[in-house]
Amino acid sequence: MRFKPIIIVYIVCSLALWIISQNQNTTNLNIFETLKMKENQDIINMYLEENKLLEADIQKKVKENKQNLNWINSDPNNHNVVFNGIASVTSGVTFKLITSAEKPQHQPIIRNIHLYGVDTCAPRQKAELNNQEWPCGAVTTAWLVTKTLGQNISCKQAIIEKKIHYAQCFVQGVDLAEIGLEEGMLIISKDNQYPIPTTYLSAEKNAQNNKIGLWSSNFIDPIQWKKNYGSYNPFDNYNVEMNPLNFKTQNYNNKYNYK
Repeated sequence: MRFKPIIIVYIVCSLALWIISQNQNTTNLNIFETLKMKENQDIINMYLEENKLLEADIQKKVKENKQNLNWINSDPNNHNVVFNGIASVTSGVTFKLITSAEKPQHQPIIRNIHLYGVDTCAPRQKAELNNQEWPCGAVTTAWLVTKTLGQNISCKQAIIEKKIHYAQCFVQGVDLAEIGLEEGMLIISKDNQYPIPTTYLSAEKNAQNNKIGLWSSNFIDPIQWKKNYGSYNPFDNYNVEMNPLNFKTQNYNNKYNYK
C-alpha cells in the first residue's frame, strides 16, 4: 500500500509537468505570433512610408514641371504671344516662321524662331562615330525639315533676344524641342538662363543614356564650335550678306570633346 502514495505523487507531478509544457508551448507560440505580427507591421509601415515619399516626389515633379511649362504665361514680357505659320528651316533648332498676312495685298510676316531651351550641331558642324566623320549639322537640319514640312506650326513665345523669338513650337500638338531631345537630335542649351521643363531634362537624359542620335557620337558643344569656326549658316537663304567675321575659312578639324 505504500506504493500508492508514490504513484499518486508521480501522476500528479507528471500532470503538472504536462500542463507547464503546454503552457510553455502556447507562450512560445504567442511570442512567435507577436514577433511575426510586429515584423509584418514594420513591413507595412515601411511600404506606407515609401509610398508617401514616392507620392511627395511625384507631386514635387508635377509641380516643378507645371511651373516650368507655364512660366511663359506668368511673364508679363511675353503677353502670351502665339504665332502660327509654316517653317523655312535654317538649322536643327531654327527656322523662319512665315505667317500669312490678313489681307492678300500685304506681305507675309516672317519671324526668326529658335526652339526654346535647346541647341544642336551648327549647320556646318561634323561629329565622329568610330573614327568616321558625319555631318551632324546637316542631319539635324534635315530632321527638323521632316518634322515641319507641309505642317502648320504653332509657336508660343518665351523671350526675344536680338530679334530672335525663342519659343515652344508645336506640330499637331507635339513639342518639337521635346521630341528632338527624345530622338537625340537636340540637346539642352548650355547657355540657357531660363527654366527648362523637366520633361526636356528627362528626355535628354534618356537619349544620352541609350546613346541615341547625337549621343552615339563624339561632338563639340555647338556654342564652342561656333566660337571656334564661326556662325555662318549656308542654309539661311535670307542671310544674303556673308559677314567674313562670321565665317572662318580655315580647315576645321574638329577636336571632339563633347559626348
